[in-house]
Amino acid sequence: MKYLFIGLVVLDYLWKILSVCLAAKQMKKPLPACVQGIYDDAQYNRWVAYTHEKRRFNLITGAIETVLLVTILACDLLALVHNAIANVIPPTNDYLQGGCLVAVFCLFFSVVDIIPSYIFTFRIEEKYGFNKSTKKTFWGDTVKNAILNFLLNFGLASVAICFYDLVGIWLMVGIFGFFFIMVLLGSVFALPLQRIFHRFDPLADGSLKDRINELFVSKGYKVRSIYVMNASKRTTRANAFCAGIGKGKKIALYDNLVNNYSEDEITAVFAHELGHDKHKDTAVMAVLQLVIYAIISALIGVTVASPAVSMAMGFAEVNAAGMVLVLSMAVLSPLMTLLMIPFNMVSRHMERRADTFAADCGLGQPLMDALKRLSRDNLSDLNPHPFLATVGYSHPTVGERIQVIEKAMRRHTKSSD
Repeated sequence: MKYLFIGLVVLDYLWKILSVCLAAKQMKKPLPACVQGIYDDAQYNRWVAYTHEKRRFNLITGAIETVLLVTILACDLLALVHNAIANVIPPTNDYLQGGCLVAVFCLFFSVVDIIPSYIFTFRIEEKYGFNKSTKKTFWGDTVKNAILNFLLNFGLASVAICFYDLVGIWLMVGIFGFFFIMVLLGSVFALPLQRIFHRFDPLADGSLKDRINELFVSKGYKVRSIYVMNASKRTTRANAFCAGIGKGKKIALYDNLVNNYSEDEITAVFAHELGHDKHKDTAVMAVLQLVIYAIISALIGVTVASPAVSMAMGFAEVNAAGMVLVLSMAVLSPLMTLLMIPFNMVSRHMERRADTFAADCGLGQPLMDALKRLSRDNLSDLNPHPFLATVGYSHPTVGERIQVIEKAMRRHTKSSD
């Protein structure tokens, strides 16, 4: 079992290497005709340089992470740390022991991730004009992320231990319940959670606010609030999103989007979001996400309930917290790569349908303009390898989206005639 886990860690890194090689080979090919005008020569060269530098950095950090994970698994470091904790905390308090085991490794990986994150933010992202965060903001975000990560993992480990003590292998039901609550909270409290990191100000009265309100009302929605998020404090990238369940929506726009994009383009972006809601895409994706979590929960249940797995990792008996850590280190990344293939296929279909909806609203051309500008401003890959796009992309390529929108516009024009 130990060699199986180590093999999965190595295999996951080999997949990353293969992905980089395929992407680099694809970059040598000319861009599709429908996207050739997005980058001029200078921007194209900047994109190539940025992409190469980012991929090289990811391979280096991935190699370091792989070596650390293999060392932890091969040397039974999880069991050694657990034994050290057991010398301090009484064995009757297995919840606290398991929580401390998770806390130690969450803290360890948070610390290990600091230097790569710092280099990527202040060397690579800043070099290419994306980073706007200060060192104070970076360290504040790092601490907040570490705390949230610790709370989530500590909660998952505690649920695993509690339910294993109560019902054995049926702890998978408790784990799934934990994931279900997280998905629900993420849907209901998406905006409040974002407030931990960002400031949200109401969009000023004016034509943009009126146009967005008019669009939503015309489709039967009531907009609760429209906010502008101070994304420019951290990045130059632009985005927007809707939050909330049902017909009442809260809208958030990056200030970069408000300040740099036209009202037509911003309205078209939200027409796309309305397309998602019209077809209940958010609910469908939540269900699919829960299916993935059900598989993960079952895997956790089977693994924790197997004494052989715990003993293979150096534990004297079944250790629920230790097995959750083993799965998160060795199994979840390659498993998620496989599980996300059908998930991404559904997601790409939904994106095409939402683009078509925006075009049917008469906003096809502004949406194409927005997509081109977003691609250019974010240095997006305009010609990814088809296999990588099929396996790992949640959105169609920019070229595919442009073709879908143009087809919808032609159909809309014919129907009008």
